[in-house]
Amino acid sequence: MKVIYGVSNIKQKFNHAVIAIGVFDGLHRGHQQLIDQAIREAKRIKGTAIVMTFWPHPAHVLRPEIRLPLLVSLPHRLKLLEGMGVDACIVIPFTKFFSRLSPGQFIKDYLVKNIKPAEVFVGYDFRFGKDRLGDLHLFKEIAKTFGFKVNVLQAIKGGTHAISSTRIRELVAQGEFVQAGRLLGRPVSIMGTVYRGDARGKTLGFPTANIDPDGELIPPCGVYAVRVLIDQKKYDGMANIGRRPSFKNDNKITIEAHIFRFQKQIYNKTIIVQFIKKIRNEKFFFSKEQLIHQLRKDEVKSKEILSKQSSFR
Repeated sequence: MKVIYGVSNIKQKFNHAVIAIGVFDGLHRGHQQLIDQAIREAKRIKGTAIVMTFWPHPAHVLRPEIRLPLLVSLPHRLKLLEGMGVDACIVIPFTKFFSRLSPGQFIKDYLVKNIKPAEVFVGYDFRFGKDRLGDLHLFKEIAKTFGFKVNVLQAIKGGTHAISSTRIRELVAQGEFVQAGRLLGRPVSIMGTVYRGDARGKTLGFPTANIDPDGELIPPCGVYAVRVLIDQKKYDGMANIGRRPSFKNDNKITIEAHIFRFQKQIYNKTIIVQFIKKIRNEKFFFSKEQLIHQLRKDEVKSKEILSKQSSFR
């Protein structure tokens, strides 16, 4: 998948471009269906399947005080999009200047001038332009004047409610991973870079990969059965999220994954940790021996859970 940052960096002509537009935080089942429809249509007309997304998240620019956690970072989003079979992704820098564009300016300068789409796919709640004045009716009317078609995907429901990133954030924060995974279409996960820690896990016989999640939503503190994706391979493991109360530290929440039967050095690698099921809450241990005993029990429990748990896509 070709990634282009900003429309000014588009140097090629796209053949019969079919564009799916959205922030796509989480790339949940609703997003996936929208993008899949665009991909299928591009194949049908022998065109190019393109996703146009935005970074930073609009809420981080327009309402930074709410500190909205991301379900997926931009690199995580791009990795997922590539796996879906998208031909190109255009990342639009979302700035205050961009937010003040009129609906007509957005269509003319960001779609028609550089891409010349044949078709565009958007969700039922898509709004665009200054103060979100551009609605679906206006989008379709302006599109007619430029000769492209706007397709709208209706809400995809998960239970009684439309699937949304907001609902998934709530479920993850509550530790409802099974339900959140059903809405996502894959396990709840974090993608991050492995950094060098203090090697305490190694001294206990349980070496861990310390993960920087790059602004993604962190599940509640506790110990989890996990699957870890490294270089296209998947490994079973267990992970701890928390402040490690048995050790003196700076009270910072850390994410550490112990990967079963894994000996390689992976410092500075980007990995994905999929959270399958919570085993227990984090707790304080009075001795090293107590902690090791508990970790052995956690390992047995994790392996039992993972042996019964099928993988999502």
